[in-house]
Amino acid sequence: MTEAPALLRNRNFLLIWLTSIISNFALAIAMLAETWYVVNHLGAKEQLGLVMIAGSVPRIVLMAVGGVVADRMKRGRIIGASLAIRVLLMFALVALLSAGLLDIWVLTAFAFLYGSVDAFFWPASGAVLPSIVRHTDLTRANSIMLTTNQIGLVFGPVVGGAMLAFLSYQGVFTLTGCLLAVGTACVLFLREPEVTRADKSTQMLTELKEGLKYALNQPVLRALMIVYAIANLLFMGPLGLGIPIVANDNLAGNAATLSFMQSAFATGMVTGGLLLTLYPPMKKRLLMIVIVIALEGVVLGLQSHSHWLYLSVVLQFLLGLGVVSNNVPMMSLIQQYADRDKLGRVMSLNTMASMGLSPLSYAMVTGLLSLKVGIGWIMPLFGLTMAVLVLAMAARSWTIRHID
Repeated sequence: MTEAPALLRNRNFLLIWLTSIISNFALAIAMLAETWYVVNHLGAKEQLGLVMIAGSVPRIVLMAVGGVVADRMKRGRIIGASLAIRVLLMFALVALLSAGLLDIWVLTAFAFLYGSVDAFFWPASGAVLPSIVRHTDLTRANSIMLTTNQIGLVFGPVVGGAMLAFLSYQGVFTLTGCLLAVGTACVLFLREPEVTRADKSTQMLTELKEGLKYALNQPVLRALMIVYAIANLLFMGPLGLGIPIVANDNLAGNAATLSFMQSAFATGMVTGGLLLTLYPPMKKRLLMIVIVIALEGVVLGLQSHSHWLYLSVVLQFLLGLGVVSNNVPMMSLIQQYADRDKLGRVMSLNTMASMGLSPLSYAMVTGLLSLKVGIGWIMPLFGLTMAVLVLAMAARSWTIRHID
């Protein structure tokens, strides 16, 4: 814990932290408002998957390009540009809503644009820390970043639910756009070293192939990509589509009910982040990731059968605790085992391997819902299958069981 104050005296780290917490707070409010607008206002819960898929596809298709760009440019500039575009999109959303033109298809188009921006934002944000903090501080830096980011996700849904009770959707989205503008301003003051490249004339496709070959030849990086591909195929769809449905159908709730559940999820992430900051794991981190993912699958299945708000909140807390308990070690492992000049590409490839199957996950859940299969069957099926597959992989992989 003695290292944390040194990180908090790091000006560049503080700027990235402030940018992240403000933007995450704003996006948490926007996500709650958009999700509830689709499920409750439009009454289109079966079509919520279309919005999720539209956001995921460009994020995945362009992620590799985003990784190459992150290895060519200053990551702070990419983060700032991405946030600025989000600001413009948010105010465009307000204008269309005021004109009465915001239907499911317009929201789907906006999700596509957000996903395209995310394809450049995430590789840059994942690769920026090693250039501004010491190698020995990376695990704590990741824990602090993720923990403080979740503060926005804890209070964002609560504030969003309260705002929806007193303000129009236009008012909520307008305030969200203003917050994103503040986050954009913060990152403009980041002082980041220039990105060094061995051969600046190398074409983008060549660099992408080089990064893919490098990642596949590293046992730790390869194992991470496979584990997260399995997890996201079977977790993202049931979580993203199932929780709003549980809030609306099982709990007969309103926007406040959904905000409580999302806040409980984020609170679990904050708690996990604090524990990882105090006690950063250093041994058998890959095995820890697999065990946590398996437990998440069990909790996901239980959530679909909860008809009691307090139980749902506890289960959401456990899911959030699980997510942060595998994401922080994952980030630290990638940053430790990947060369600095390939870090942006490795980050993007790992994200592609995990998120690449998210549209299929959303599509499978959407398809089952359209066939009138209840969420009480879908979430346990996906969650328990995920648990079995990752545990089987751990049983067969020496790297997962023994790597630190």
